[in-house]
Amino acid sequence: MNIRFIARRFRILIAIGVGLLILSQTPFPQRLFKGQPLPQTQKVEKKNLIRSFSASGNIEASQKASLHFLTSGKVVWVGVKRGDNVYMGEALTSLDTTELQASWRQAEQDFISAKAEVEKVYDETGRKVDESFSEKVKRTAAEAKQNKAFDSMKKIEKQIQDSTLVSPINGVVTDISFVLGENVGITEAIEIIDPSSLHFKAEVDETDYSRVFIDQKVRIILDAFRGKIFNGKVIFIGLRVEFTSSGVSFVPVEIDLDYNKKIIDGLTGEAEFIENE
Repeated sequence: MNIRFIARRFRILIAIGVGLLILSQTPFPQRLFKGQPLPQTQKVEKKNLIRSFSASGNIEASQKASLHFLTSGKVVWVGVKRGDNVYMGEALTSLDTTELQASWRQAEQDFISAKAEVEKVYDETGRKVDESFSEKVKRTAAEAKQNKAFDSMKKIEKQIQDSTLVSPINGVVTDISFVLGENVGITEAIEIIDPSSLHFKAEVDETDYSRVFIDQKVRIILDAFRGKIFNGKVIFIGLRVEFTSSGVSFVPVEIDLDYNKKIIDGLTGEAEFIENE
């Protein structure tokens, strides 16, 4: 073995040693993926899968009223305007009752006269138990006349009473379709809504009916408030199937939702019913 061969083998051994030394100082992933991006890792978290289903619907007020006059007449007093708060039993507007008052006074006089006639018959017959046929005819005729006069007087009293519209609920006046001094018929009205009674009425498909329960959590998104979620809960489940104007069947479900003064009757939207969280 000559000296030149020994030197060559020595240099090869030195190169291998240097290479092994460099490799030992480099982390394994960098050695394995040298020149390539390292794989990314992510922490695994345990989460519950939320089960839900959706139904469309709209905002409704359970307490609202549309008040109409029962007869035509001239409006002589309007005590409210749009936006006013009103209370149950509060008078809102009245028609002219001049002619009705005159009719009532005449009816009252007719009743007083008929009543006096009955008293006269009683005095003449002495209120006998064994009255004759003619006495009975005379008495019953007088009593019938009195009853008719009384009924006529009460009828006019009711007409006078109906000439004033009175609010049947607490609420806010949303519309008045007439003005002071106008002659109105029975179609003009005053509209009242109780804002505290606003709720979302969802039209739940029959296939989802069994998945609805009282106090169920609901998330509502209204078309007028895109991106905003209103939290609510189921307060009523319909007891019969109803139908849309196009004939599609659904079960009405009422949802109590967070109060917001901008929510108004008629707004449409979507309700997401949460089955579990």
